[in-house]
Amino acid sequence: MYIALRDQLKHYFYKKPFIWKGLETLQGLQYWWEYQYYYNWKLAPNKSSIREVNVEFSSACNLRCQFCGLDHEKPKTLMSVELLQNLLDTLLNDPHFSKVQVLNLYNGGETLLHPKRLELFELIAEYKKRAQREKKHFPEIWMVTNGMLLREKLSAQLLEMDVLDHLRLSLDGGTPERFEELRVNAKWKVFNQNVKTFCELNNKRQRKVKVSSITIVDDDKPLNTSWMHPEFLELLDLMDHKELRRAHNWAGDIEAGLVKEKNHKMGCGMLMHQMVLLPNGDVTVCCNDLNSKGVVGNLNKQSLLDVCNGEERRKYLYLLLKNRKKELPLCAECETF
Repeated sequence: MYIALRDQLKHYFYKKPFIWKGLETLQGLQYWWEYQYYYNWKLAPNKSSIREVNVEFSSACNLRCQFCGLDHEKPKTLMSVELLQNLLDTLLNDPHFSKVQVLNLYNGGETLLHPKRLELFELIAEYKKRAQREKKHFPEIWMVTNGMLLREKLSAQLLEMDVLDHLRLSLDGGTPERFEELRVNAKWKVFNQNVKTFCELNNKRQRKVKVSSITIVDDDKPLNTSWMHPEFLELLDLMDHKELRRAHNWAGDIEAGLVKEKNHKMGCGMLMHQMVLLPNGDVTVCCNDLNSKGVVGNLNKQSLLDVCNGEERRKYLYLLLKNRKKELPLCAECETF
């Protein structure tokens, strides 16, 4: 419910500054209330504010996108089966996380680069089935991918596992040429065929995976599809939902225009509702943190609940409540705030 409402509000009102500013003000009031409810007054001792958990299978990526803030020089790590199982046990059995709605298989690295990706997907599918048998809540499984490795065999395997609820594809540029310019190392023909094949296989299933796309549009182009290449439009027509957006600055790691001061806004919904599990067990505060600036704990050493309620994360929550984001290196130049 929270995820869907957030996406709908952004879709309809983000390009309407007056309305959007009002919504950001309301979001700040919600942040204040949730901070008091969960972290100050502690009126829900058996619940947490977390609604999304991101999981990064691999910290490596096979592309070098122009608008991405990922530091490709940092050490590459892979998530272990044991670490993922630790998280899944928590999501299934700990009532504090019973309101987590989405498990995003995504952060900075490309999910499908993990050499044991099928083993990890099978483990998630097993927990989904356990939740159904035990009549317990379990989050929807979303995956974001650049699509270059999503070939026919892998697509068929993922669909056969019945592990994904939502697949999101990075479909940037508006034309095949601009796609390859923006997404360095990507090949349009490969991507185009992979997406078509996945959608064709998906459409034969009784329970279809929802497929959507995120499209970065250059500043000199309108945020609509009227100018786009026919092959690009053909893929967009296959999507259940498509989002056109401008590049953002990845919490200040890249330049993407001036960062607007938002003195009207209190807090950050991403900080309040999201945590990210990295392959080495580190937990960071949101998906804008591609380079581990906001690590607040480690799941190999602490429980997810201890990280969630720990001193480091609470410092972030408090400083953003007080509109003191400049004191946090991760948040200081972030556009999302």
